[in-house]
Amino acid sequence: FEPLKNSYIMKNLVLLSKNSLLIIAGILCLGIAWMTGTGDILNYIDFADPLNEMGFFMAATCMGGMLIFCGFSK
Repeated sequence: FEPLKNSYIMKNLVLLSKNSLLIIAGILCLGIAWMTGTGDILNYIDFADPLNEMGFFMAATCMGGMLIFCGFSK
């Protein structure tokens, strides 16, 4: 038997764990974007201007989408 760390199954498990972290981070970013869109995040963050809130929403949405894309593209 060859060692478990060199096996094909172990390599796939390591790749799956790395990809799942990216996907989970993307889902969390999209959750923050959802909270921003519904206004729930105003209980936690005070934005100085509605444009700041819109920029935060766009940044969280783009980051979440890119993280999910990277998680599935590997």
